[in-house]
Amino acid sequence: MVDYYPLKRVAGTHKVHDAEVRTVCRECTAGCGLLAYLKEGKIVDIQGDETDPISRGRLCARGIAFHQGLTSPDRLNRVLQRNNLNDSFQPIDDWEKALDLVAEQLRKIRARYGPRSLMIGCDPEAGLDFFIGAMRFARLWGTPHVFHPLYAPRGISSQHYDISASAPRCSDWVHSGYILLVEADLATTHPVTFGWLMDAKDRGAEIISLDSRFNATMSKADVAMTIRPESGNKFALALMKVMLEENLYDTGAAGFSSSSLEAWRDSFASLPYSGLEETTGLSNEKVKEIARRLATKKPVTLITGKRLSNRQNSGIWRTIALAAGWNNLAAGWNKMKGGGWYPLDGGLPPFNPFSDIDAMDSRRPVSEDDERFSEAIDELAEVPQDPELPVKALICSGNCLYDFMSPLRSIAKSSELTIHFGAFPNETGDLSHVVIPATLWPEIECLNFSNDRAIQWGERIVEPVQGLRSGLDLWTGVAQRLADARRLEWKAFFPWKKEDGSTDHRSFFGWLLDQSPYTSGYGLERIIAASTDAHVLWPIDPIAAAGTPGEIEPFFAPSSLEHLPPEAEAELFPLTFHATRTISRSGDADNFRPWTKALEDPDAVQIHPGAAKVLGIENGDEVVVHGPNEVIEAKAWITRMVPKWMIWSARRLGTRHAVIYKKGESGEEASRILREFLR
Repeated sequence: MVDYYPLKRVAGTHKVHDAEVRTVCRECTAGCGLLAYLKEGKIVDIQGDETDPISRGRLCARGIAFHQGLTSPDRLNRVLQRNNLNDSFQPIDDWEKALDLVAEQLRKIRARYGPRSLMIGCDPEAGLDFFIGAMRFARLWGTPHVFHPLYAPRGISSQHYDISASAPRCSDWVHSGYILLVEADLATTHPVTFGWLMDAKDRGAEIISLDSRFNATMSKADVAMTIRPESGNKFALALMKVMLEENLYDTGAAGFSSSSLEAWRDSFASLPYSGLEETTGLSNEKVKEIARRLATKKPVTLITGKRLSNRQNSGIWRTIALAAGWNNLAAGWNKMKGGGWYPLDGGLPPFNPFSDIDAMDSRRPVSEDDERFSEAIDELAEVPQDPELPVKALICSGNCLYDFMSPLRSIAKSSELTIHFGAFPNETGDLSHVVIPATLWPEIECLNFSNDRAIQWGERIVEPVQGLRSGLDLWTGVAQRLADARRLEWKAFFPWKKEDGSTDHRSFFGWLLDQSPYTSGYGLERIIAASTDAHVLWPIDPIAAAGTPGEIEPFFAPSSLEHLPPEAEAELFPLTFHATRTISRSGDADNFRPWTKALEDPDAVQIHPGAAKVLGIENGDEVVVHGPNEVIEAKAWITRMVPKWMIWSARRLGTRHAVIYKKGESGEEASRILREFLR
């Protein structure tokens, strides 16, 4: 463990070492420059890179302490296997034998139930190589079921993203008049980037923050308002409606197509405020207040949370940015400062991971209709009830069965094969038949795509522990075994395999750059050679990538909105249930860092003091949280961080609505009391 208290050295110095690695921290998508100092192959010191233009030598607590995950005694280091979930795991010391076993089990399941019987969950912690490898394996296998919480598998990026509305780097926020954050707690998730937000405030920018519970970012905002969880895009629809009604927009600067303007206005005129108020929890007057504020002080920067850019209606943010007068291309690429749309974790350019095999194999990894990937995620709750979709095998990275794939937990308990690919023990591994240990980001070299659209090369810091492989290694090995049995040309799908059985990550990422018009033609070697103080930004050629500016289609209001649950369900489960990861433990590795253990209790459930009072709940009481299909037991954490109509937990319940009550008491009575309280 690196002793950072405070690293037992004088500021501005570093410990004795025999090697230095300049790389990029990949604990989040900020892309902070990092210097690691090694002695005899082991990390002895970690510092921020002062030449990096974004992080300026800063690292957050996670960036400083990443080494603790590498050396944790709880880390998985051998393949584990068992025949059923009641058995104890048995180790398999040989990687090749483990892949033989997995491939044989998958082959039998495919022969019996067909290719659609396999589902794959891609947790962001597994890395981009795992996700792209999963999609190419799915094409080879024949299943459309590849899920990721942030990216759409067809385009691997939001289909509504447009560089004309994209914000410049976070360092340009200091030029903003207003900064609107929606479901984006930068102070918690991206602390180093948050420093630029505070710099902007010091320079006169006003900050508005909207989120489902009070957080650190809201505490620093000029205006803070509470909205319902995951309703940020619906708030944006309401905001656009007000901007149109009160003429708070600039269609000339936006470059909207003149032939579409009337129909665009009409679509929002017919959108009812009642539905927007119901789904967002914000009154019409509050939305008007925000719209009027944004119109008084420009430019306006819109920062949205990491999952909003791939949810339904996400294209509205691009339209709002343009309507607010932000057209990056029309003004001259990157000449405008301090405005536009900045989607967190949206720095990945759109890639086509199948362009090289499309001519060879016409099968697609998603259904032929152009559904949004996030909608497929939302429909996961219906999978267990679908008799036409017999899911018999699951391959899951990270802890996805207790995150975005939580509706499939019931399937995992009865599946014939569940595989967990990850670096640490977790609940998904507890539901698995095979556990395959994974490398962590300091052990592989890869491209990093930051929030600022910077393309950075992440150099490997240390060699991986014997027996640990990357996600791309896993897919290549399994694909080879299954494809050979089916007499398919697996090498066309995974051409990066080396003679020792591992994959060539440099070749893979060099290939990946050529799969997007935003990055093709630049070359991996030029990115590797780029200095840290001169980040390479995509699009490499913005004009060629975007085409001729001036005819932009605005985002039209939807014909209908998703409403709150049916009345019968609301009667039984009157509270909104919201689950996110804890502040200090945003990833699996964080669970094993000693300094996080006393910060937050992962079994605690936040409840508003008013709701707790009417239910007779005291701080620390054992409580039951009951949803339509699942129940969790927890301890009460009474706090005003949550509004009175919501409870929050770090544990997923597979629902958005629930009731809470003291252990041993009646859930029906609690529902009745809460309905009275919320009237």
